[in-house]
Amino acid sequence: MMNRRKHGFHAIKTAGLSLVLAASFQVAAQNDKERVETIEVFGQKTTPQLKKAFDNQRFEFLELYNSINDVAKFDVICKYQKPIGSKIARKSCEPRYVKDFRAMKIQASSTGPGIDFNRLPSDDDIRFLTNDTREEAFEHVAALIATHPELFDSFSKLDALHQRIKQREEEN
Repeated sequence: MMNRRKHGFHAIKTAGLSLVLAASFQVAAQNDKERVETIEVFGQKTTPQLKKAFDNQRFEFLELYNSINDVAKFDVICKYQKPIGSKIARKSCEPRYVKDFRAMKIQASSTGPGIDFNRLPSDDDIRFLTNDTREEAFEHVAALIATHPELFDSFSKLDALHQRIKQREEEN
């Protein structure tokens, strides 16, 4: 009988100790929650990563712009092209009015079958000859950015990336 009492007392003592330990563990856990240490990690993208992110954001912006734009001559047409001597295609974009003007100049300069590459206008010539339309296009884009919040957000991201690239280049 004494042995049973001793054993029962030991069991109660052990159970009581377990409750005390559990309660103290819970209090310690709550104290740990209050004293949570926050660690912030800041990473920097390399300049090539920033430029790639800029290109991706630019194409996203242009796609959104084209979906909102309702003036056909201001659409921006993007396509993949392989530069001469390269097998790597790159995405390039230009406004429809520039493509149309270039096509018109090519037609006007051809005197017979085929294309006379010596008489083709250069990109500088086309840029000069479409200057008024370019200014009109900039005003149109600015108006769309001002009136469409999603286009403004996309442009803001694009501008932030541009500023980071520019800042990085000035530091180097």
